[in-house]
Amino acid sequence: MKPETKGAALVLGLAVIWKTLLLLTGWVDGFLGKYPLLPILGFLLIGMYRTMEERRKLSFSAGVPFKEAFRSGMSVAALFSLTYSLFIYIYLFFLDTQFKVRFVEQRVADMVAQKTPQANIDAWRLSTAEFPFEMSWLVFTFVGVLVLGVFYAAMMARMMARKYPLAKA
Repeated sequence: MKPETKGAALVLGLAVIWKTLLLLTGWVDGFLGKYPLLPILGFLLIGMYRTMEERRKLSFSAGVPFKEAFRSGMSVAALFSLTYSLFIYIYLFFLDTQFKVRFVEQRVADMVAQKTPQANIDAWRLSTAEFPFEMSWLVFTFVGVLVLGVFYAAMMARMMARKYPLAKA
């Protein structure tokens, strides 16, 4: 198995365990449920680093060029973004079908706490009822993880290229 595939599988495994833990324990309604993507992005950093390090050991023992390290990191980000978006689809449509209801109710509670006029709350609630929330969340997850993956891959590739410079002949 390629290091990139192993890295993406590691990140996906950690992300699925995290998301499932949030769902099964009820933490999804608490503080941890408000920022579920932050640990997942941390998992992505770990997976990218492990993948780039393994790719360097396998193919570039004399030093790793930025382009190759970046390509390795982007492979992990792209594969993870695709598979995690598939998991989010399953999560939203089959595992946690009440996610939208909870999200709307939490947002309404926040708006009431901020003393938002009732007309604005009702208008927001009506607009979300007709909005394809789940598909937008899915697209946002896919694109967001992919864009952050580009940034992470560039940052990690730069660090790897600096840590293991090419040997000068």
